[in-house]
Amino acid sequence: MSDNTTIEPSPSLAEVKLSYKSKKPTGSFPQVTSPDEAEQVLRQVWNNDHIQLREEFVVLLLNNNKHCIGWSKISSGGTTATIVDPSAIFQVALLANATSIVVAHNHPSGNLDPSKADKTLTQRIKKSGDMLGITLEDHIILTADGYVSFRAKGLL
Repeated sequence: MSDNTTIEPSPSLAEVKLSYKSKKPTGSFPQVTSPDEAEQVLRQVWNNDHIQLREEFVVLLLNNNKHCIGWSKISSGGTTATIVDPSAIFQVALLANATSIVVAHNHPSGNLDPSKADKTLTQRIKKSGDMLGITLEDHIILTADGYVSFRAKGLL
């Protein structure tokens, strides 16, 4: 067998190519090192017309310097819940080459108390990230008038 063997593309298989190119220098991205900074970035990307209408789930993607390199809406649901698949969160994080993430969802009711389901999901996301080497920095619950940080509450 020769080391010069080349793999010929198969016409029956789709080739997956990954690419990431930013138009801004990395240092110009907002840095997210605290719950307050996370909330500021989230308020910039959140659709305020939906914050009291339907529950949505978003992930902020961070590089190793905690600069936000992007964000993605993971799901959108009804007035009381949205379904979140952790694999969708980490698919985006891996494709963006993120080293850590902040996840967030809103409570249209205005209630800032994390539910049992919120706490369970957060632990699933944390464990999944630990296995993949992607740190869950925080889980933020947003309302029209405030926010709560799982890290600040000692829930992470």
